[in-house]
Amino acid sequence: MEVFLNGEWIPEKQAQVSAFDRGFLYGDGVFETIRIYQGHPFLLERHLGRLAHGLSGLHIEDPFSFDEWTDHCRELIARNKVSDGILRLYITRGTGKRGYSSMGCSSPTVLISLHDAPPVADPRTRVNIITAAGILSDHDPLSTLKTANKLVNIIAMREAERAEVHDALLLNRNGHATETAASNIFAVAENVVRTPPLASGCLGGITRGFVLELAADLGIRTAQSDLPHEELLSADGLFLTNSVREIQPIGTLDGHEINQSPITLKLQEAYRESVQAAL
Repeated sequence: MEVFLNGEWIPEKQAQVSAFDRGFLYGDGVFETIRIYQGHPFLLERHLGRLAHGLSGLHIEDPFSFDEWTDHCRELIARNKVSDGILRLYITRGTGKRGYSSMGCSSPTVLISLHDAPPVADPRTRVNIITAAGILSDHDPLSTLKTANKLVNIIAMREAERAEVHDALLLNRNGHATETAASNIFAVAENVVRTPPLASGCLGGITRGFVLELAADLGIRTAQSDLPHEELLSADGLFLTNSVREIQPIGTLDGHEINQSPITLKLQEAYRESVQAAL
């Protein structure tokens, strides 16, 4: 498998970056993860838009134009003859002196790589989650950026793994749901699809935004509003979204069975239709 590293196409086993790269030292960078279907990176344009937003937010100069990013991504997929997989873009500030100052860092490190993707789950397959006990996920100026510093998510996922469940729900200090370690979360209540607002501390997921659009197209009411933890157990349905696993209904939260809403299935069907239409 080849990767794209700083303008070169090289075998992934030969890909190396400096020990003084700020992505390695401080998590000083951004990334995007994109699902590939039949050789096509789904919603690539939206991911590239968020990538540009993240680079701007961290004051990292974007090394490529929108069209150049698109060309590099599509060429990497073609060179490796990937049909179904995951495309990952990772950009750091590059190398620099010791310390937090980023002065003099003018050559970003760019890595585009390909990875295996899990099978598309059956719509009836549910995931089990717990509420992360050891950490909060509050809003801050960086919470809307997909940065390379993901310690909150890593610690929450470790809790999930130790509990032998799929994911862990993150709360903010108000006791409201924000997201999970790996996904955005939605609740269905009284025929309204609700998801936490960005001000809660959640990431503005690409799939999150796309699902809100699908709901509007289907005539389903939506709301970006606080989701108090105690309201989740009585919801008509809960589901998770991310670019790799699409839309997944939640089966249990902290061991409690969650209701299943037919609205979730409608959104799953609309999502799959959108993927097919993009091929």
